[in-house]
Amino acid sequence: MKIVCPNCRVPVAAEDVNLGTGLAKCRTCNNVFRFSDDPELAASPAQERPPVEKPRSIVIVDANGELTVNYRWFSPKYIFMTIFCIFWDGFLVFWYAIALGTRNPIMILFPILHVLAGIFITYVTIAGYVNTTTLQINDRRLRVQHHPLPFGRVLELSVGDVKQLFCDETVTRGRSGYSYSYNLNALLQNGTRKKVLANLDNTDLPLYLERYCEAWMRITDQPVAGELAR
Repeated sequence: MKIVCPNCRVPVAAEDVNLGTGLAKCRTCNNVFRFSDDPELAASPAQERPPVEKPRSIVIVDANGELTVNYRWFSPKYIFMTIFCIFWDGFLVFWYAIALGTRNPIMILFPILHVLAGIFITYVTIAGYVNTTTLQINDRRLRVQHHPLPFGRVLELSVGDVKQLFCDETVTRGRSGYSYSYNLNALLQNGTRKKVLANLDNTDLPLYLERYCEAWMRITDQPVAGELAR
């Protein structure tokens, strides 16, 4: 029989269960609870999840004891970002043509923050056209790298430290309403969480990779607090 946390419904590791006292501690949410008098805390068998089709944007190679997944960043949103960059950067060029002509120091310094924002947005847009993310898993490590343009740090996790992979949703509120992005995360044996892939446009890629990679690593799927509905 497995014991699940009454707070987040995540199964509790056997070493965190004390049969003598009837107490257990959940590593995910740090909840300490008494399970001995509550039969409802026994974990129900994992339900079979509906299949997820392989996204066309990814290429999977499973050879020589290593799994390699590549996916390109490009999506229709980068076309919109390109149009935005043309107007944003074009306005700044026009502004500085006037500012340098008049040699007005206030006009030169005033849009500095807009220039920095323009550089960042332009870099992200170019990366959207050329970048690929590579996820590699072997019997020792899980590694994620974005290339050829550098974008964030290279992620490396010990495979033995990975307890579960799971997907969640990020909601951002803007002037025009709410926007949604999706993430693939790793729940580690010590209860901490690490983002493996972030800011994905839809759920297809993270959900597919969660199941495929867990199966490759021989991880039995279990529910994780806060993950996307199954």
